[in-house]
Amino acid sequence: MSEKQEDAGLYQEQMELYYDRPARRWEETLPIGNGSLGGMIWGGVDEELIGLNEESLWSGYRRDKQNPQAFEGLAKVRELVFQGKCFEAEQLIEKTMLGEYNESYMPLGNLHLTYHGMDRGRAAQERAASLWEKVRDYERRLHLEEALVTEDFRVDGVCCHREMFASKPGNAMAIRLTADQAVQDVEIWLESPLKCVFTEEKEGLAFSGKCPEHLDPSYVRRGESAVIWGYRGIRFYGGISVAECDGKVSIGGGRIRITDASVIVLTVWAVRPATLEGKYEDWKRQHIQDYRSIYDKVELYLGPQSGEPTDERLRRLQTGGEDNGLFALYFQYGRYLMISSSRKGSLPANLQGIWSWDFQAPWSGNWTTNINTEMNYWPALSCGLEECLEPYFAFVKKLALFGKKTAWDFYRCRGTVHHHNADVWYAANPVGIAYGAEAGQPGSVCWSMWPMGMAWLAQEFYAYYEYTEDREFLEKQAYPLFRDVAWFLVDWLVPYQGSYVTCPSTSPENKFRDEEGRACAVTMASAMDMELTREVFEHYLDICRILEMEEDPWSREQGGQDLIKEVRQRLAHLAPVRVGSRGQILEWFREYEEAEPGHRHLSHLYGYFPSELWAGDQEMEKAVRISLDSRLKNGGGHTGWSCAWIINLMAVLGDGEGAWKYLHTLLTRSTYPNLWDAHEPFQIDGNFGGIAGIANMLVQDRGGELKLLPALPKQFSEGYVRGLRIKGNREVSLTWKEGKLAASEIRPLSKEGTIL
Repeated sequence: MSEKQEDAGLYQEQMELYYDRPARRWEETLPIGNGSLGGMIWGGVDEELIGLNEESLWSGYRRDKQNPQAFEGLAKVRELVFQGKCFEAEQLIEKTMLGEYNESYMPLGNLHLTYHGMDRGRAAQERAASLWEKVRDYERRLHLEEALVTEDFRVDGVCCHREMFASKPGNAMAIRLTADQAVQDVEIWLESPLKCVFTEEKEGLAFSGKCPEHLDPSYVRRGESAVIWGYRGIRFYGGISVAECDGKVSIGGGRIRITDASVIVLTVWAVRPATLEGKYEDWKRQHIQDYRSIYDKVELYLGPQSGEPTDERLRRLQTGGEDNGLFALYFQYGRYLMISSSRKGSLPANLQGIWSWDFQAPWSGNWTTNINTEMNYWPALSCGLEECLEPYFAFVKKLALFGKKTAWDFYRCRGTVHHHNADVWYAANPVGIAYGAEAGQPGSVCWSMWPMGMAWLAQEFYAYYEYTEDREFLEKQAYPLFRDVAWFLVDWLVPYQGSYVTCPSTSPENKFRDEEGRACAVTMASAMDMELTREVFEHYLDICRILEMEEDPWSREQGGQDLIKEVRQRLAHLAPVRVGSRGQILEWFREYEEAEPGHRHLSHLYGYFPSELWAGDQEMEKAVRISLDSRLKNGGGHTGWSCAWIINLMAVLGDGEGAWKYLHTLLTRSTYPNLWDAHEPFQIDGNFGGIAGIANMLVQDRGGELKLLPALPKQFSEGYVRGLRIKGNREVSLTWKEGKLAASEIRPLSKEGTIL
């Protein structure tokens, strides 16, 4: 809490998720993570179970999944689209222009801490009785200020306390089990689906294992037929060590057994060797200091924190109760999840962050770049999480290198391209072909043939410069990426009736009906394609202007026409995004009948948010509102991340009550008891999109205009926020009472900590 808030009598209460019983399903576990190593903690009394993940464990191996025949069909596809034969064009793409599916994110396994009875003198039959009936004062908490899970309970007169955290400085998970009597009898073992082999060591167990060399997505096939183990999969190593213990330790049979202990300290690591220094309290102090260097930058108060269990608070909200404090808790929990799943040197947060429980993770646990990966990072800049962007930037830059081959092999275009799915092998091709098949699966084109992924991924690089004013980042990281994306789009665009259009073109995962009533995905110049293309071109030209480039030096080195001139020429003749007969944004090139009017994607509204293309354009804003209302009238926003996008759109529209309605919907319809987002199943993008929406309700810096409390709902009539970031390397703090701004402060930030 800042001195000013203390002086004003404002008090930020403890932010914690609290439960009065163990988890009964994955969606009730408490997640911890250090960016790479994650744990999902159940909190069982007789058996503590921790689901373990390590971000680099994926199926597959380095191999080329490109389709060497893809380019051969492109000219015919375009001809069919221009002739109005969209259904036939889609069928041809499905047969000839797709590549293999991505590989899958794999769980490391389940760490079992099995207790054999607190009082071993009792009869076996009595010990086998329902232990839960004997438990008293059970508390399970995730402390957001410390990134620490604790469990407390009494059983058979013994007071037990557990602490667990994942240390970024120490590259390990730390577990401390204590009792007020030396009665702990615990067996520790790892159950893994990844063919682990265990080796006894002086301080515990070492394990090694391998991932399969291929795993089909669950929506292609399940079971043993979906997996190929082979010998080329990722191999990994790890360890479980007893760092401190006042009892007896024995190791054998792939298990650690500890008896007669009052204190047990364990460490768990995988892939990256642990670098813990000192004793447990030293690790804990280093961990908290590292974590709070990011977490403490932003505070939010919307109302008091209840002392009730979090799942009960959520249930009360779902049944019509009020709990403003729960929304602030949700906001800070979202920031916690990002810090825990995306840190320097790690991979970016995937569809589940880093927490995945299924051998065949939903949607392969990958990076889906037609909305979900980008949404993961919507709150990074505004919510004081800019350090968490480093993995995103590193990943996108490497993906762009692989995308150069895809751009040429599939389309004979210069520059770089990415489609809608990525994995740890940096696959940039359009997917849809199952392993061993010759053609794409029926219906796959509506999501796979979308060569605009890199155009969207690049935008966060430009936003980072806007927020930090880091010119070196702009020159060394943003410029090369925008140059290559612009280069691809210059080549990808084709002339049609006096304008440049993208062709073939889809609007992510959505379909229209052709003149014969058939559901189709493929056309030309979808609204989102043209919005992204315009945005890339404008930002590329802005970067060249800021860097004082009259000509692009890279173009000269490549012996081609000056890219700046090419971009300006294409930009001047881009097909526009048009408004339809009902005043709506036309999602496709023509005013087709929508196959699914309540579709979950809001792709055609990209130009309004997250883009700022239409900032200040009242005509387009009106069309956005009509389009959004139409989606909602027909059942839109039914997934967690889609609901989060609606919150942000409502906030930018200045509709505080609309933003509140869908924020309330997000928590009451699409949130699990542990506050994970429910797609369903769990997807973390709804959490991150949701907290970006809260930030946009309070502060917006868009289109050259700063707005304070632009979408404050009457439900949040009093509160304060400290540390939200705005453009120009500044932060803002606000206090409001009775729905009106009472105090504000805008101050510049130091240049320290920017990403180079």
